[in-house]
Amino acid sequence: MTDRLAIIAGTGDLPQRIAASNPDALFVTIKGVEVVPPGRHELVEASYEKLGALFKAMRGAGVVRVVFAGKVDRPKLNPLRMDRVTLGLFPRVKAVLGKGDDALLRLVAEVFEEQGFQVVAATDVAQGLSLDATIIGRTPSDQDRRDADRAWSILTTLVAEDLAQGAVVAGGQCLGIETIQGTDALLEFVGQTPEHLKQGARGVFVKRSKPGQDERMDIPTIGPATVEAVAKAGLGGIVIPAGDVIVMDQDEVTRLIKAHDLFLDVRGAAT
Repeated sequence: MTDRLAIIAGTGDLPQRIAASNPDALFVTIKGVEVVPPGRHELVEASYEKLGALFKAMRGAGVVRVVFAGKVDRPKLNPLRMDRVTLGLFPRVKAVLGKGDDALLRLVAEVFEEQGFQVVAATDVAQGLSLDATIIGRTPSDQDRRDADRAWSILTTLVAEDLAQGAVVAGGQCLGIETIQGTDALLEFVGQTPEHLKQGARGVFVKRSKPGQDERMDIPTIGPATVEAVAKAGLGGIVIPAGDVIVMDQDEVTRLIKAHDLFLDVRGAAT
């Protein structure tokens, strides 16, 4: 077992999906993060303040590759509880805690690589997580396409701020961008928008990675709950780039898109 994988698990279904594709993987939970471990995998519980112990356990288990999967909130770190390895890293971590997610995640990847581990993307270790270019559900209207283009442009403009992976536009008006609170909070907020502000349009949710971000650490993800939230917000559809966004439970996503009279536009590179 020369290239054993460790799955650093956050919340959501993605860690279990990766575990199903990698039965020999070491499954690592983090203290304080609610995760249901798979039944037959070797388990290790880690702590943000005891990284030295985690690195030692991973080496002892023959781990070479590491994948980060699922959502994890920014930790509250207590230097008094840190082991020697973590304490030595703390000044570097503290320097990026006030920056965007990509800066923090790049540092995490850098630290694991310095320890001799290869950081890989979820799409490298599990098949069928993303979609090729297609349209599911109803055909987007011209207004839908204009709104999607506007949301796409807004996200591109925000790249330098390391801020958002998602935006909602209706009738050319930006109704919200995704910040640290996440997709659910964005769509709940958008759902409170008075109809007259939508300029007669239903509105479109665009989800994509930030150009240049480290996609090994943070691949955008949608799933059935996203579709339900889009429908509840009164929007008309979702736009994602082909091969760049993980789509969980794709059969159920397709069913819900059609049931709610929405569209899922998976855009190819040329669109």
